[in-house]
Amino acid sequence: MTIQLYLVRHGETPMNQNNQLQGITDMPLTPKGRQQAQATAALLAGVPFSAAYSSDRLRAVDTAEIILAEHPSVVLHRRAGLREYYFGGLEGVTNNQLISASLARYGVKTMTHAWTRGERFAQLIRNFEKMDHTKQAESLPELRLRVQTSFAQIVAAQPDDAKVLVVAHGVFLSAMVDLIAPEKLPATLLKNASVTRLDVADGAWQVRGVNLTSASELAKADA
Repeated sequence: MTIQLYLVRHGETPMNQNNQLQGITDMPLTPKGRQQAQATAALLAGVPFSAAYSSDRLRAVDTAEIILAEHPSVVLHRRAGLREYYFGGLEGVTNNQLISASLARYGVKTMTHAWTRGERFAQLIRNFEKMDHTKQAESLPELRLRVQTSFAQIVAAQPDDAKVLVVAHGVFLSAMVDLIAPEKLPATLLKNASVTRLDVADGAWQVRGVNLTSASELAKADA
């Protein structure tokens, strides 16, 4: 039988607002981030969730709790394994700073080739790892193993036909989409408070929709 998962990236935080790499740094939602979460709560109000999980970071917990205000009987399970990708010494660096440093190190031709050969997400993670002078950033194999393990544990705990809410982070959730259907992952990854729909049946995963923010988009993914 099919288990339906509703993946939600947390709402905006001050570091998102400043275009900074956030990672495991703990941050609250901005007022706009709370509004985004409330809009997602309204979008998902009619979904009969049987279980809910979130990263243990404040921005994910707050987003999940706002959504679950519409589902008072559903208990939220916080999981450290659902945390964002760890950027190591790059945490707090702005996107523009990282791009400039990457171009200076590798050159435009090399970066363009890597970005257009069908391995955008993998190259993105490898670049984070290479650019971290502290050598603490999570590697691509480490990230993929953590993502696969976390979702396997969630799915294993569900009954048939369950509908499960998972609130986590942009790079972490993008890694799951990339593992299943990399062609469906947007170049800009996942938007704040957007919904991504996955189905799993007998171990086979399917991406039903990415970056959903409207009732019509969600209905199409659920059809």
